[in-house]
Amino acid sequence: MRVWLVRDLEPTQIDEGSPRLLRAGMLSDALARRGHETTWFTSSFNHYSRKHRPVGRFEPVPNLSVEVLSAPGYEKNISLKRVLHNHRFGVSFRQAAMAAVERPDVIIADLPTTEAASTAVAFGRLVGIPTIVTIRDLWPDFFSDFAPKLLKPLVRLGLWHLEAQSRFACHHATSLVGISQGYLDWGQKRGGRVDPLDRIFYLGYPRPSIAPLAERERLLAQFNIPPTSYVVSFVGSWGATYDLSLVLEAARLLEGNESVTVVVAGDQGKNPDLADAFRRLTNVRLMGWLDKHQVSALLGRSTVGLLPYAANAPQGLPNKIFEYMAYGLFQVATLPGEARQLLEETCTGAFAPAGAAVDFAHSIDGAIKREAHDDRRLERQAVFEQRFEAGQLYDAFIDHAEAVVHQWRLRTTSPQTR
Repeated sequence: MRVWLVRDLEPTQIDEGSPRLLRAGMLSDALARRGHETTWFTSSFNHYSRKHRPVGRFEPVPNLSVEVLSAPGYEKNISLKRVLHNHRFGVSFRQAAMAAVERPDVIIADLPTTEAASTAVAFGRLVGIPTIVTIRDLWPDFFSDFAPKLLKPLVRLGLWHLEAQSRFACHHATSLVGISQGYLDWGQKRGGRVDPLDRIFYLGYPRPSIAPLAERERLLAQFNIPPTSYVVSFVGSWGATYDLSLVLEAARLLEGNESVTVVVAGDQGKNPDLADAFRRLTNVRLMGWLDKHQVSALLGRSTVGLLPYAANAPQGLPNKIFEYMAYGLFQVATLPGEARQLLEETCTGAFAPAGAAVDFAHSIDGAIKREAHDDRRLERQAVFEQRFEAGQLYDAFIDHAEAVVHQWRLRTTSPQTR
């Protein structure tokens, strides 16, 4: 089977260093291992490093090509430049698709972005190729939540074309895939559809290769983390959907507990004032961006993982839940709904209301005390292995893609459709 993946915004196999692959990266690797000829279309702009990749076609592993298309990039995640970048990537993909000598058996596109998803679905309809759209974020619904109050009506008005793109993609895709039930429900409502080919596949996470103890201790020593300390970690971006000021206030409340060290990793350059405030706390260590080996060393030594989402964050079941679970961390999260339900159902985490620093700190402190008395790391890792390990999830996703192609061929070759 020949497969096209259309997904911007993620680290790729060709990026420098040791990037942590997310859904498209894990799916592309799984497709290639299964022997499917896979092309991943992405942009020249690396969303995480803010650097540009070289434009061209690269083949990092057998059966996988990464097609890097020209796009301008942006400085801020929520900005006009990002809208222009997304538009340009959609145009570049359409041009590449129309010029392709060999066309795929199926196209898998993610929403976001609305531009890429709608362009992929439109191309599939034009040339008679089935399409699968994965609902990864509820674009563009949450954009106006981060706009100043007086500008919200104007922002909503300005998003009409993105809403139209998302409706088109969700309505006309051959199959919708949600990363949770709530996301699939949103996509089906947006597309006005209920189809037997629609499915739910969690994001999942690859089985981690936990760094040796010596490597973990070496990383911790490098950042002056006491070897006997309980480590509480946040590993992620400093974007608008995270409330890192909540972590700051919770760390301040925990500063008197000398057995706890709070580690905050990510792009601190986005908020230098907040980074300075973190540095003034004796129990906080800032690490900047970490590669996958450093993340393994940190999370392999951590006890608690933090998910400090803002009150209006649109995430349902983000990738970070499964990443922390893979390492056996107890999680403290501010996400309500599906995330809270999953953590409580699996006994892998606790909920604290968004913005409630006292509750957040209390949950962290309680988790550390429980783990000191009864370490449940292995039990949480067992939950991950049974339900959310990426190898199983992406094999099932590929089975679904093969079924979509099969059903499409039956539909298009049956006498009733001629």
